[in-house]
Amino acid sequence: MEPLRLFFKTLGLALTAMAVFGGLQSVRAEESDLEKAIKAFNQNEVTGYIQPMADFFGANMSGGWYHSAAIPQMGFNISVNVVAMGSVVGDDHKVFTANSPAGFNPPTFQTATVFGGQGGTVTDQNTTLSYRGSDGALSASMFPLATLQLHIGSVYGTEAIIRGLPIPEFSGAPKVTFFGVGVRHSISQYLPEFPVDLAAGVFWNTIKFGDMINMKSLAFGAQASKSFAVLEIYGGLAYESSSMELTYTATTAGSPNVSLDLDGANNFRGTIGLGLNLAVLHIYGDVNVGSVTNFSAGLGFGF
Repeated sequence: MEPLRLFFKTLGLALTAMAVFGGLQSVRAEESDLEKAIKAFNQNEVTGYIQPMADFFGANMSGGWYHSAAIPQMGFNISVNVVAMGSVVGDDHKVFTANSPAGFNPPTFQTATVFGGQGGTVTDQNTTLSYRGSDGALSASMFPLATLQLHIGSVYGTEAIIRGLPIPEFSGAPKVTFFGVGVRHSISQYLPEFPVDLAAGVFWNTIKFGDMINMKSLAFGAQASKSFAVLEIYGGLAYESSSMELTYTATTAGSPNVSLDLDGANNFRGTIGLGLNLAVLHIYGDVNVGSVTNFSAGLGFGF
């Protein structure tokens, strides 16, 4: 069953990713490889290296908020969901054009992003001196994220959504937090004869890794769904924005403190998904198409 397979595949990748990023808060006094890799760049160089991570975080954070547009007008409804999101890491996300050292010819060269492999090498055509860029720190075909999600409704066709992932805090390591809220409202209640369920919503998230990375996202859009017995087809259109605030002290000699904001690539997304509703059990999965291709899948319990 495709939604179920998609859920467990994406969730497994998401838990693996949280373990990787757990390196940011492991009990080791030593910094993670990811932290070391980022801190090797000054402010003028780090953007191309870290940009794909900002793109993927932003796409993931705006995914997985819904699996139906059917919202009762009144009555108590509650569901608890485990949701996994994953963004596809393409070859174009693994390299970027970096500046060569001062005086080098050619002035730019291709090297690895945080998702790339070995850093690229540039050779000065005048002196034959060579310079190699930094290696990537993460190796993955999909960049995942996972969260717990609570849906509560309904008052005049409106439901509230709260999401977050409890991550233990370890001594001597940066604190990691993930929190989000959303609100959806039924449009179908105003169109009683319309053949599909319609809803609209707005969603906000934040993820922080200590004082180094602070991600925020905002999305709003419309959703539609149609039930066929236990099967439900759903989809939607949304506008979204996301940003990564990156703050650290570079390890490169003479480099000033780094503080910059990076915008995520996604601005619009189209979603199409399939759900299976078995009494209080809900299994669903969807694909999201935008500047970043993203998958979401979930397993929910509720009524």
